[in-house]
Amino acid sequence: MRTYPDEIFIENDLYKYEKILKDDFFSVNVLYRSDKGVRYVLKLSDFRFIFGFFLRPAAAFFSRREYRIYQMVEGIKGVPKLGPRYGRRGYFHCFIEGRTLHEIPRKGPLPESFFDNLKRIIEEVHKRRIFYLDLNKLGNIILGDDNLPYLIDFQVSVFFKKRSGLWGRLNDFLLNSLIKEDIYHLYKHKKRFMRHAMSKEELLLARRSRFNKWYDRLWGTPYRKVKRLIYPKGSNDIIWFKWKKMKDKKQRMP
Repeated sequence: MRTYPDEIFIENDLYKYEKILKDDFFSVNVLYRSDKGVRYVLKLSDFRFIFGFFLRPAAAFFSRREYRIYQMVEGIKGVPKLGPRYGRRGYFHCFIEGRTLHEIPRKGPLPESFFDNLKRIIEEVHKRRIFYLDLNKLGNIILGDDNLPYLIDFQVSVFFKKRSGLWGRLNDFLLNSLIKEDIYHLYKHKKRFMRHAMSKEELLLARRSRFNKWYDRLWGTPYRKVKRLIYPKGSNDIIWFKWKKMKDKKQRMP
């Protein structure tokens, strides 16, 4: 059974439980609010399936790993402010008021500068030698109430440590090749929402390169097939238990 506090102190301010934002097979996201109106999200890693309790050490590992990635991207404008750790499997980050791109209809209204600003966020992440990897999910990109883009959820992101020699050159080649997958998804989303505003160069970037086609066949396609076993209608649909087919009806995602 998942446990999370009814209230907690963050930076000397008391935050009280408000609601569950998202509850899926791998984590629960809980929203807390202070008397000042500031909100934080607690992401508690857990495996919610049969015998999942026995995988809690793995959940703790993935939670620590994601927290370290968040620390690496801390200070990038467009990445939520990081809060403290909570136990071995949880951590807090600021809640972004807004809507995910999953909640916005195709060709829906977006600020003209939205994808230019999102590109800057992604480029800053890449400068820190991090392959975001999960940019295909519209639920990970938020249009804030301030009309600015935000990027959340670094659970599957990969950090490439700087190395020297032949291994370092191979490492750099792999990183530079993989980040093209992030760029592809960036312009694929722009094509979905704002094709009219795209240049010829951007339309070309919305196509996969040969390397990324190979990457998608080797990793992307098998990964999606496994996810479809868990999320029959795609990972943007928040479900509770596959065998009960109970969808979360909330309009807002974390």
